[in-house]
Amino acid sequence: MHSDNEVFGSQNMLAALEHVHDAVVLLDSSQTVIFFNRAAEKLWGYPGVTVFGRRAAEIPLFYTPEQTTESQQTTQLTVITATGEENALSATISYDGGPGNEAPCMIVVHVDQEKITQLSNFDHLTGLPKRRALHQYIDTLIAGDEHTRAALFFLDLDHFKDVNDALGYAAGDQVLAEIARRLSSEFSRHAFVSHADSDSFVMVMPDCDITRATSVAQKIQALFRIPFNVADMALNVTVSTGVSLYPEHGAERDMLLKQANHASHQAKAAASGGYLFFHSEMNQVDQERLKLAAALKLAIAGNHLHLHYQPQVWLKNGELYGVEALARWTDPVLGDIPPGKFIALAEETGEIEAIGRWTLHEACRQMAEWRNNKIMVPVVSVNLSPINFYNSSLPQYIGYLLRQFRIPPDCLTIEITEGVMMDKRPETMEVICAVRELGVGLSMDDFGTGFSCLSRLAHLPMTELKIDQSFMRDLNDGSKMKAIATTVVKIGQSLQQTVVAEGVETEQQRSQLCELQCDIAQGYLYSRPLNASALAVWLMSSQPRIEVVV
Repeated sequence: MHSDNEVFGSQNMLAALEHVHDAVVLLDSSQTVIFFNRAAEKLWGYPGVTVFGRRAAEIPLFYTPEQTTESQQTTQLTVITATGEENALSATISYDGGPGNEAPCMIVVHVDQEKITQLSNFDHLTGLPKRRALHQYIDTLIAGDEHTRAALFFLDLDHFKDVNDALGYAAGDQVLAEIARRLSSEFSRHAFVSHADSDSFVMVMPDCDITRATSVAQKIQALFRIPFNVADMALNVTVSTGVSLYPEHGAERDMLLKQANHASHQAKAAASGGYLFFHSEMNQVDQERLKLAAALKLAIAGNHLHLHYQPQVWLKNGELYGVEALARWTDPVLGDIPPGKFIALAEETGEIEAIGRWTLHEACRQMAEWRNNKIMVPVVSVNLSPINFYNSSLPQYIGYLLRQFRIPPDCLTIEITEGVMMDKRPETMEVICAVRELGVGLSMDDFGTGFSCLSRLAHLPMTELKIDQSFMRDLNDGSKMKAIATTVVKIGQSLQQTVVAEGVETEQQRSQLCELQCDIAQGYLYSRPLNASALAVWLMSSQPRIEVVV
């Protein structure tokens, strides 16, 4: 067997492979990338330096092909690009020292230059030009006639992640394909239409002043008023559009894209489904957002977040059922940052998974401290993002925390959004089931506000349903809210799941929930979220029936 540095030959051979037209990848015995030629960089969209020393499955570069008994096989290899696109391409795989997924190998993907250009410039799902082709078009347009005018429209889909989470990526792909069809049908004769990113489209319209751009933006909104027929549903999808004008808002491509993107964010913040033209004040808003994002990253790394806990109370006797852990952030310079603001920012920047893992750790640590101090808090609930469940290591991490802090698994409940529970991907369900098998409780948060499928709910390992606080606004007899709340309670009872009502603020709401035979109430009627010290005081002073072991 050759050493890793000698796999498939000399440095001269590697130098030759660097310049061949086919995409060539060399993996060592641990399936770590040790060679990635220029054609591979172009095909996958990764610079070689970012993949060297990483396992192919972790990146991932492709779906592992079926094992063979041959030392060389020609197969259809599904390549996964840096943008997440999947392309089935012809490839030859040569194994050094015998076949097997743990043997060093050379993968040669046979793609001619025309095909590589097609893959790198056009989105296989929508058929529209991708970001690279968009950049080339804008650069060519600007380099043309000095009197050129143009408008750039940045279309940012609203809450598109919810569609993927609730209905699956196949449904999301159907929506994207239909959006591309509508935009192309309406505008392709007069504009360059591109699929710039997973949930955004960019249009460039030459010879377009502010009057015409306004008309185009209004037409875009009209196209999205027509429901999308997906998964036997008429789905309403909105888009927030930002518009920048050339040359008024920038003299070069990146600035125009940046300004239109700014405007789309502001349109989304003002009211999803609208449009805005860029104006100079938006730069200040974006700078503040970047400053806040940097501060949040430091807060997570420096353990500067903290938890508050809101009590959950049995309606039948007023005793403590448990507490929900809620993340809070007080920045030494910026002060208290509202949860709705920094959680939304964390979702945008990708920090939400780290916050979820930190919250799990801190909640388990606090539960152990309560138990050591003989303060009986039966359960702590932690709300996790869907992204946490897309990480296969989540069950192992939770198991590690339970062992580290020596707390029983039934002291912990994980709250999950309906979108996660409706995700039909097997790997997501495997993570959910593995978490439940630890003995940890699973709660469906905000039940009734999303895309729940009741037939699917019956097969999920849930222990708890939470009625969203929006249903607490009107629980009077004959109201639609009461009818929905009643249905949720009955569903929970029939599935032998505990039902928790959120947002209980009045004695009347508490009384109405008792009539519905709801199990648990949570809200300001009982207590606002408290830090751990304040909760201990509340337990002793406000809840005399709660046992404090001495």
